[in-house]
Amino acid sequence: MQARRQYALFFVLVGGIVAAGYWVGRRQKAERSVLSAVPADAWFVATIDAAALRASPVGQPLLGGVGGAGGTGGDGSGSSAATIIPGLGPLTEACGFDPIRRLNHIVVCSPEGGEPGEFGVAFDGQFTREELTHCADTIARVRGGAPATVTRGAFVILEDAAHTRFAYRQDGPFLIGRGAWLDAMIDAVEHPAGALRPEHEELRRALASKPGEAERAIVVTAMLPKGIRERLRSELDTELGGRDAEHEGDRERTYASVLAVASAGLALGAKGPGSTTDVALELRCDSAEACAGVKRFIERTRLGFSRNLGLRLVGVGPLLDSLSVSVEGASLTATAHAPTDDVGRAVKRLLDFEAPRRPLPAASASEEPVVAASSPAAGSGGAAGSANGSGTPLAGVKAGPGAPPQPRQPPEATGATLFDSGASKY
Repeated sequence: MQARRQYALFFVLVGGIVAAGYWVGRRQKAERSVLSAVPADAWFVATIDAAALRASPVGQPLLGGVGGAGGTGGDGSGSSAATIIPGLGPLTEACGFDPIRRLNHIVVCSPEGGEPGEFGVAFDGQFTREELTHCADTIARVRGGAPATVTRGAFVILEDAAHTRFAYRQDGPFLIGRGAWLDAMIDAVEHPAGALRPEHEELRRALASKPGEAERAIVVTAMLPKGIRERLRSELDTELGGRDAEHEGDRERTYASVLAVASAGLALGAKGPGSTTDVALELRCDSAEACAGVKRFIERTRLGFSRNLGLRLVGVGPLLDSLSVSVEGASLTATAHAPTDDVGRAVKRLLDFEAPRRPLPAASASEEPVVAASSPAAGSGGAAGSANGSGTPLAGVKAGPGAPPQPRQPPEATGATLFDSGASKY
């Protein structure tokens, strides 16, 4: 009997290992399929595991709740809130479903020699080719375009001269881009050259999750060759132009820090409620001295941010407090962590703070007007004033006979700030 138990336990363990390996293999294969669309000359590569983020409080404010292909949203989102496109409205009305809430893996990449702001996107998700093609065609026509289809290899390209091109094939991935960069992404999928650039691969290995940490849901790597760094410097010149001599030293230190970084990587790992969110940063500098200078810059910046009451009210205090920076030769590593629930609330608050303010409701005709109180010196028939003689109207004081009505003041006029309301709300 003892031997049978041991055999049964052995087979259960083997089955669990095989199942786990199969799941991990499928996940990595899907991510690699999307990564195959990155051309060899991409200087910027970002990968996003949208399915993992949807299962975490960190990503739910952006991508909706857990639900995948089901849920309560009626569109497979697991959330009733639909994605809104400016000038178009809810995607569910244009497409019949919300593609943003069905995404699984996303890759964003940008060419080293392209135009400023040029980029492409590769993705997969829980939708069919027909659904996504109909959605892209509808969006293009609503915007006034006249989309036409052309082919390039096994890909069908839906394009409009005035808007972004959309490419798809039977087995995916789906691609979005402009001009020659989309063609380069198609060629990368159809004629794979292997792994990413060695610099990207090295950073991604360094950013991989450590034992006990969550799998990376977001990984961003960027190569910063001399040409790009000089372009960044010119853009900083434009942005910081007009500063006086007092700020010249700060500007030069910022230049030295930015221009000393040859490559950079950032990763975020997050699980479900009750877990810990981990953030990792990797920098490769021109020299050990340059990395030491960048370390001092990061620590000064962290100290300044940690004293910012607004940031702490938002909820990023734990990340700032846990930040650790180390330098080994020409490499810099920084890590931070915080409870996932706290980070999720911080993301939601940031989104709420960025959202347009709703107009204040108009006072109804039944409300009594709010006016200033009469000062003691003026008597009941004198000029309106305040109880302390400052002339500032006192809110909530009713009008006396003949006193002119005063408008109700919005919260901003009383000195209340966004953080004041946030502190009481959260």
